[in-house]
Amino acid sequence: MMKLTFFGTSHGAPEIGRFCSGTLLETDGVSYVIDCGAPVDALMLNRGKRFEDLRGVFITHMHEDHMGTLPAMVKEFGHYHPTAHAHFFLPEEAALDALRIWQNAMHDMWDETRVLFGISKPGVFFEDEHIRVTGIQTDHIPGYPTYAYAMELKAEGKHVLFTGDMRGDLKDFPTAAHTENWDVIVSELTHFHIEQHLETFLKCRTKTLIFNHKIEYNIEKMEDILPKLPFETIVACDGDTFIL
Repeated sequence: MMKLTFFGTSHGAPEIGRFCSGTLLETDGVSYVIDCGAPVDALMLNRGKRFEDLRGVFITHMHEDHMGTLPAMVKEFGHYHPTAHAHFFLPEEAALDALRIWQNAMHDMWDETRVLFGISKPGVFFEDEHIRVTGIQTDHIPGYPTYAYAMELKAEGKHVLFTGDMRGDLKDFPTAAHTENWDVIVSELTHFHIEQHLETFLKCRTKTLIFNHKIEYNIEKMEDILPKLPFETIVACDGDTFIL
C-alpha cells in the first residue's frame, strides 16, 4: 500500500491553516519526503510519523517555500533520533555548500554516517529496495543549467509524477505526463492560470490528478474546471491523505 500525505499545500507563503509545500510518501513500511517547506519536521511528529522510517528527502528546487525546513529536518537526525538514517537530495551543488555553512553558523552539524547527501539530476538519481526516483528538469528557475525538477517515483508497481513548480506558460510541463501511464499526477496550481492551460491537463494519462501548492485565483475557478477533466481530480488540502 502506498500512501501520500500532504503536509502543506499553500503557495509561496504560509496562510492561516495552510503550510508550505511538503508531501510524505509511505510505502512498504518506510517513507520519503518530497519538498520540506516549513514546518514539515513538526508536522511529521504531530502526525506520529517516525524519522526512523524516513529513507529519503527530495527537494525539487531551492525556493524557501519548498526547503525552508531543510536544516531542521537534518537536525532531527542528531541526538533526537540517533538510529535514523536517510539520503537528502538537493538540486544543486551550491545548495549543499550553503547548507554546510548555515549548519556551522547554527553550531549544528550532522552525522555523515547517517545523513547522506546527493545532488538531483536528470534521469534516475536514487533507487533502493523500495522506490526509484527519476529527475525531469523544468524551467521554473531561469538560467542554464536549470536547478528545478519534476520527479517520477515508482514503488509497489505504482507510477507517480510530481510536476514540481513550472513556468507560467507551462512550456516545461513534463511531456511524460502525456506519453506514459500514471496512477497519480501531483501538479502545482500556482504559477499559471488554470483556465488557460486546460488542454495541458486534458492530455494527461492518469487515473488521478491531485493539485497542490495552490493559490486563490486558481482555487476559485476549480468548480468550473473539475467537471471538464476526464479522470478523478482532487484539490488537496493540508493534512489530506490518499491511499493508492
